[in-house]
Amino acid sequence: MSIVESADSTGDTARVALITGATAGMGLEIARQLAAKGLKVVIGARDVERGDSVVTELRAGGGDVVALALDVTDSAGVSQAAIRLAGEIGRLDVLINNAGIARDQHKRPPETTLQDFRETYETNVFGVAAVTNAFLPLLLNARDGRIINQSAALGSHSMTARMEPPLVKLNWLAYNSSKAALNSLTLEYAKHLRETSVKVYATSPGQVATALNGYRAGGVTPAEGAEVAVRLATLDPAPPSGGFWGPAGRLDW
Repeated sequence: MSIVESADSTGDTARVALITGATAGMGLEIARQLAAKGLKVVIGARDVERGDSVVTELRAGGGDVVALALDVTDSAGVSQAAIRLAGEIGRLDVLINNAGIARDQHKRPPETTLQDFRETYETNVFGVAAVTNAFLPLLLNARDGRIINQSAALGSHSMTARMEPPLVKLNWLAYNSSKAALNSLTLEYAKHLRETSVKVYATSPGQVATALNGYRAGGVTPAEGAEVAVRLATLDPAPPSGGFWGPAGRLDW
């Protein structure tokens, strides 16, 4: 099912949300919840077949959902995806940079390789910048544009510096530092866009049991973890730009 199949299936006033990495886990739950709230949801999918499967699933529940081929590590493909969305839907109100990977969860810092760093940053940092830059013109045309970057408490310098559990035990060098870099990227975009209609946020959903962390026990469900991003995407009026948000409210950077 291509993006064009239902490009005009909603009214002109429907808000449009694009979610990267939306074929499973928290991305899928964010898509499900936003569709339930009446947004037109674009499933950013590296695997087109999986994207089509998600579209079928969410449409069965009444959602207005389309798939868009989007691999955040392919800069040329990202640019083409932005052109396609602009041509076939013509607007974007919410961008949720959800795609993320972890390569070093079972390694101590001295065991983390440069390849671990490169792969992790390619998705978690460079991919976010590429997607944001490509889709920013559409967001700037929105009356109330929002960019939401899925970060983690593990990327907070303030919380990490306390050397307290549970964060002190999760010493993942590549992943944690990539989320710290993502937090910095979030603030730089918020600063750049401060005089526009676009607001920028980072989120920490808490410890969510997903494939990213091997379905680690003791975490919240993907549906529960999705609620932070969904709230930031839909609150009216929008919270001030440049915040780092978790389930209980604002977090320290």
